[in-house]
Amino acid sequence: MPQTPLSKSLLLPALLVVVAGLSIWLLGKQDIAVPVARSGVPGPDSYMENATTQVFDPQGTLRYRLQAERVAYFREDRRSEFTAPRFIRYRADGQRWTLEAERGVSQGGADRILLQGAVVMRRVAADNRPANLEIHTRDVLIQPEQDTAETVARVVVNRGDSTLHSVGLKAFFEEGRVQLLSQVRGIYAP
Repeated sequence: MPQTPLSKSLLLPALLVVVAGLSIWLLGKQDIAVPVARSGVPGPDSYMENATTQVFDPQGTLRYRLQAERVAYFREDRRSEFTAPRFIRYRADGQRWTLEAERGVSQGGADRILLQGAVVMRRVAADNRPANLEIHTRDVLIQPEQDTAETVARVVVNRGDSTLHSVGLKAFFEEGRVQLLSQVRGIYAP
């Protein structure tokens, strides 16, 4: 039986209809997994890699920056957990404070940031010379609105050839002042 031009032109659409029908039939035979809500399962609701948060004062000047390798957010208690956080507080005179830790956490926003584990605090001059004050401690609470950082842990303060040891510390960022709380002893090199 000879093929007419009409039968050739209907062959492709008919073939497509057969393929589409087979595809629909095969999809109906497969089990499709439906996502299940994670209620009660531990783990973050969201996370970011290489995150940076910047806060500016009312005049538009950078006040502080919080960086972390990873930030995990838990919606249930509004908690953020940081991996390798770095807090940088910029001062009006160009100096800055940097605080680096193993990990950290904040709850309900950035009003209180707890740097956990080993913490290194540095006060750096405006011209980026090496830190003129370096503090080694643990578990530091930063309160950006009060412009302070504090700990009740043991502290080692290095400034040039001078070394101080203390239990507890409170740093006042804008003033550039550090208050050692108790059991202070050290070596002062004039």
